[in-house]
Amino acid sequence: MRKQALDKTDIAIIGHLQVDGRRAYTAIAKDLGISEASVRQRVARLLRTNIIQIVAVTSPLDLGLIWAQINLRVAGDRLEAVAEAVAELPQVDYVSICAGNFDIIVGVVAHDREEVFDVLVNHIRTIPGVEQADFLLNLKILKDNYEWSPAESPAGS
Repeated sequence: MRKQALDKTDIAIIGHLQVDGRRAYTAIAKDLGISEASVRQRVARLLRTNIIQIVAVTSPLDLGLIWAQINLRVAGDRLEAVAEAVAELPQVDYVSICAGNFDIIVGVVAHDREEVFDVLVNHIRTIPGVEQADFLLNLKILKDNYEWSPAESPAGS
Protein backbone atom coordinates (compact mmCIF):
# COMPACT_ATOMS: atom_id res chain seq x y z
CA MET A 1 0.00 0.00 0.00
CA ARG A 2 1.48 3.33 -1.09
CA LYS A 3 1.42 6.07 1.51
CA GLN A 4 0.17 9.55 0.71
CA ALA A 5 3.09 11.90 0.02
CA LEU A 6 3.04 15.19 1.90
CA ASP A 7 4.73 18.31 0.63
CA LYS A 8 6.10 21.17 2.74
CA THR A 9 2.80 23.07 2.53
CA ASP A 10 0.78 20.06 3.77
CA ILE A 11 3.22 19.66 6.65
CA ALA A 12 3.00 23.36 7.53
CA ILE A 13 -0.82 23.24 7.49
CA ILE A 14 -0.79 20.18 9.75
CA GLY A 15 1.56 22.01 12.13
CA HIS A 16 -0.83 24.96 12.38
CA LEU A 17 -3.80 22.65 13.04
CA GLN A 18 -1.88 20.68 15.69
CA VAL A 19 -1.42 23.90 17.65
CA ASP A 20 -5.05 24.97 17.16
CA GLY A 21 -7.47 22.72 15.29
CA ARG A 22 -9.96 25.62 15.09
CA ARG A 23 -7.52 28.03 13.47
CA ALA A 24 -9.11 29.93 10.59
CA TYR A 25 -8.04 28.89 7.12
CA THR A 26 -7.58 32.59 6.29
CA ALA A 27 -4.98 32.91 9.08
CA ILE A 28 -3.16 29.75 7.96
CA ALA A 29 -3.21 30.95 4.35
CA LYS A 30 -1.81 34.34 5.33
CA ASP A 31 1.01 32.76 7.40
CA LEU A 32 1.95 30.42 4.53
CA GLY A 33 1.50 32.92 1.70
CA ILE A 34 -1.09 30.83 -0.15
CA SER A 35 -4.80 31.21 -0.87
CA GLU A 36 -7.54 30.28 1.57
CA ALA A 37 -9.00 28.02 -1.14
CA SER A 38 -5.71 26.12 -1.30
CA VAL A 39 -5.70 25.60 2.47
CA ARG A 40 -9.35 24.49 2.38
CA GLN A 41 -8.71 22.00 -0.45
CA ARG A 42 -5.60 20.60 1.19
CA VAL A 43 -7.31 20.18 4.59
CA ALA A 44 -10.27 18.47 2.87
CA ARG A 45 -7.85 16.04 1.16
CA LEU A 46 -5.95 15.37 4.39
CA LEU A 47 -9.23 14.65 6.18
CA ARG A 48 -10.66 12.53 3.33
CA THR A 49 -7.52 10.36 3.15
CA ASN A 50 -7.44 9.96 6.96
CA ILE A 51 -4.03 11.57 7.24
CA ILE A 52 -5.45 13.95 9.83
CA GLN A 53 -8.44 14.17 12.15
CA ILE A 54 -9.57 17.35 13.80
CA VAL A 55 -11.04 16.47 17.19
CA ALA A 56 -11.32 17.69 20.75
CA VAL A 57 -9.05 15.59 22.99
CA THR A 58 -10.05 14.96 26.58
CA SER A 59 -8.04 13.56 29.45
CA PRO A 60 -9.85 10.56 30.98
CA LEU A 61 -7.85 10.79 34.21
CA ASP A 62 -8.68 14.48 34.65
CA LEU A 63 -12.35 13.56 34.23
CA GLY A 64 -12.12 11.02 37.07
CA LEU A 65 -12.26 8.01 34.75
CA ILE A 66 -10.08 4.91 34.68
CA TRP A 67 -7.73 4.71 31.71
CA ALA A 68 -6.07 1.37 31.11
CA GLN A 69 -4.12 -0.51 28.49
CA ILE A 70 -4.61 -4.19 27.76
CA ASN A 71 -1.90 -6.05 25.86
CA LEU A 72 -3.12 -9.18 24.10
CA ARG A 73 -1.44 -12.29 22.75
CA VAL A 74 -3.66 -13.91 20.17
CA ALA A 75 -3.72 -17.12 18.14
CA GLY A 76 -2.20 -16.15 14.77
CA ASP A 77 -5.17 -17.11 12.64
CA ARG A 78 -7.51 -15.01 14.84
CA LEU A 79 -5.52 -11.77 14.91
CA GLU A 80 -7.78 -9.55 12.82
CA ALA A 81 -11.00 -11.13 14.10
CA VAL A 82 -9.96 -10.47 17.72
CA ALA A 83 -8.89 -6.90 16.92
CA GLU A 84 -12.22 -6.22 15.22
CA ALA A 85 -14.22 -7.77 18.09
CA VAL A 86 -12.32 -5.73 20.68
CA ALA A 87 -12.78 -2.53 18.64
CA GLU A 88 -16.56 -3.00 18.87
CA LEU A 89 -16.58 -2.64 22.66
CA PRO A 90 -17.87 0.82 23.66
CA GLN A 91 -15.22 1.31 26.39
CA VAL A 92 -12.38 0.73 23.92
CA ASP A 93 -10.87 3.91 22.50
CA TYR A 94 -7.77 2.47 20.81
CA VAL A 95 -6.85 -0.80 19.08
CA SER A 96 -3.54 -1.47 17.40
CA ILE A 97 -2.24 -4.66 15.79
CA CYS A 98 1.48 -4.64 16.47
CA ALA A 99 4.73 -6.60 16.37
CA GLY A 100 6.73 -7.49 19.45
CA ASN A 101 5.80 -9.17 22.73
CA PHE A 102 2.10 -8.55 22.14
CA ASP A 103 -0.14 -8.87 19.10
CA ILE A 104 -2.74 -6.24 19.97
CA ILE A 105 -2.68 -3.18 22.23
CA VAL A 106 -6.04 -1.95 23.50
CA GLY A 107 -6.92 1.31 25.25
CA VAL A 108 -9.88 1.21 27.64
CA VAL A 109 -11.71 4.07 29.36
CA ALA A 110 -14.11 3.08 32.15
CA HIS A 111 -16.12 4.75 34.88
CA ASP A 112 -15.07 2.43 37.71
CA ARG A 113 -13.26 -0.82 38.60
CA GLU A 114 -16.39 -2.90 38.07
CA GLU A 115 -16.64 -1.69 34.49
CA VAL A 116 -12.95 -2.47 33.88
CA PHE A 117 -13.49 -5.94 35.36
CA ASP A 118 -16.49 -6.51 33.09
CA VAL A 119 -14.63 -5.41 29.94
CA LEU A 120 -11.54 -7.47 30.68
CA VAL A 121 -13.01 -10.64 32.19
CA ASN A 122 -16.45 -10.92 30.60
CA HIS A 123 -15.74 -9.48 27.17
CA ILE A 124 -12.09 -9.41 26.05
CA ARG A 125 -10.90 -12.65 27.65
CA THR A 126 -13.92 -14.52 26.26
CA ILE A 127 -13.18 -13.65 22.62
CA PRO A 128 -12.08 -16.81 20.76
CA GLY A 129 -8.35 -16.62 20.02
CA VAL A 130 -7.31 -14.49 23.02
CA GLU A 131 -4.49 -16.45 24.66
CA GLN A 132 -3.22 -13.86 27.15
CA ALA A 133 -4.38 -10.45 28.38
CA ASP A 134 -1.98 -8.27 30.39
CA PHE A 135 -3.52 -5.27 32.11
CA LEU A 136 -1.81 -1.92 32.76
CA LEU A 137 -3.50 0.87 34.70
CA ASN A 138 -2.50 4.44 33.85
CA LEU A 139 -2.03 6.33 37.12
CA LYS A 140 -0.56 9.60 35.92
CA ILE A 141 0.13 10.89 32.42
CA LEU A 142 3.36 12.86 32.18
CA LYS A 143 3.26 13.53 28.45
CA ASP A 144 0.47 13.21 25.91
CA ASN A 145 1.46 15.36 22.96
CA TYR A 146 -0.10 15.47 19.51
CA GLU A 147 2.37 17.98 18.11
CA TRP A 148 4.86 15.97 16.07
CA SER A 149 6.00 16.74 12.58
CA PRO A 150 5.16 14.50 9.63
CA ALA A 151 8.41 15.85 8.15
CA GLU A 152 10.18 13.51 10.58
CA SER A 153 8.36 10.45 9.20
CA PRO A 154 9.12 8.52 6.00
CA ALA A 155 5.85 9.76 4.41
CA GLY A 156 7.14 13.34 4.75
CA SER A 157 10.39 12.59 2.92
